[in-house]
Formats: sequence, C-alpha cells, structure tokens
Amino acid sequence: MTRCGCIAGMTTSQTYATHRQLPLLYIGCGVALLMQAGYLLWGAVRVPSCGAWLGVVAGCALVVVWFRARRNAQIMQDRIIRLEMQVRLRLVLPAERHGEIAKLTLPQLVALRFAADAELPVLVGRVIAGELTSNDAIKQAVREWQPDHLRV
Repeated sequence: MTRCGCIAGMTTSQTYATHRQLPLLYIGCGVALLMQAGYLLWGAVRVPSCGAWLGVVAGCALVVVWFRARRNAQIMQDRIIRLEMQVRLRLVLPAERHGEIAKLTLPQLVALRFAADAELPVLVGRVIAGELTSNDAIKQAVREWQPDHLRV
C-alpha cells in the first residue's frame, strides 16, 4: 500500500526536514482577530457601553472559533491517521505481531505514517523495544519517506 505523493499536480518531494507546514494565512488571520479583540477591549474600557462589551464578547468568540476550527480538523485527522495506520500495520505485520499495534500510541502512529510499508515492521519493532522514543526519532529513522501532502 503506497500513498500518492501528489495532489492537484503537486509532485514536490517531502523529507523529514521539509514535512512541517507553517500555515501563514491561518496565523495571519489569527493575529488579525486577536488584534481586533484587543482593540475592542481597549475601546470598551475607554468608553464603556453595552454595545462595546458585546463587541468584546463577539471578538473573543471569533478567536475561539478560529482556534477550534483548526484544532477540530487536527483531531479528526489524527483519528483518520490512527485508523489508516492500524489497517496498514495489520497488512504489513505478520499475524503474530498484530498485538504490537495496540501498544503504539497515537503520536507514534502519526510518526510512523511517513514510512514505506517495507520498513514498517522494523520500525515498529524498534519503537516497541524502546529504541525510538520520540516522534522526531521515529521520523528520522525513516529511510524511504512517504510524503503526505493532504495534511491540515
């Protein structure tokens, strides 16, 4: 089971060094919302009124919605990755090693998803043995990197 490394014509390679994403537009919008909420709070303190404080509440609510929208998407993505990796591991590990799948934590499964099927059994063994303890160590141990361009 090999995952496609392309989306809408995207064929750029991905490695441990380049796999992290910084969503600048999302961060920029969050900064703008925080600035607006701060400005509304400053105005409500300077000239208190019901409308001014309602604006503060609305500004704070927008900041919460901004944060939760991405966080909820990340939680869903993690659930999908967990399921995907459980299926992949059941396919690539011998039946006598299927018990190891339940021992892997979600962060370990997320780190292992970048490995090609051929190297998964060895990496799972190293993780279970305690040889690879951090997510970064797991990702750095991957030799045949499988890119993931469909992340939130």
